[in-house]
Amino acid sequence: MRQDSQLGRQIAQLSKLANVCGLPSRDSISVEVRSLIFSADVAKRSLNREELKQVCSCCKSSESAVSVLMNASISLVDRARHHLLQDQPHLFCPGGQLYPEYRAQACWRDCEQFLRVIIYGLACACPDITDKAGMRALLNLYQLLDVPVSALLHVLSVMSTLAMQHLNMAGYGKESLLLSLAFDDLIRALQPIDVESELQTGQAQAL
Repeated sequence: MRQDSQLGRQIAQLSKLANVCGLPSRDSISVEVRSLIFSADVAKRSLNREELKQVCSCCKSSESAVSVLMNASISLVDRARHHLLQDQPHLFCPGGQLYPEYRAQACWRDCEQFLRVIIYGLACACPDITDKAGMRALLNLYQLLDVPVSALLHVLSVMSTLAMQHLNMAGYGKESLLLSLAFDDLIRALQPIDVESELQTGQAQAL
């Protein structure tokens, strides 16, 4: 019981610290836009039509390209989900890390939220989308909850390819490249932390 209580406290603490979106802290983005992104992110929602128009106008990004991606977001996550089901079906069977169904549903919700933040980045013309400290907390939380991060990275890689293809086919080649960079930033932030390497780096810097 004591271990369960300690685990519960750790999960609660990490849940408070975990954060994906780092755009509100980017000095390269105007205060006005950062405020809009912050409000939308706290509510875990997409930018509404007026907010999108305002953000794209300030950041000189393509409102139509962002709208195309927003409209395709549900389909992109669903297609990536089917890809993982076919590629790694063992994850969804008894004993798998995405079994029972509620664990798989939590994974797809996270993918939807990741894509939402990536779309913020496209609207802001800023591919540096992640909160690095918040992502480390998220990784630690995933470890405690036994979330299959490698499978999640696989899904994000598939989503990146599908989303880029979607924008390219719609004639938004420049935006497709920026989108790829935003996905890369997220995927890098989700890579397992090499604790030993970090300690060695810190010791070297101290010297």
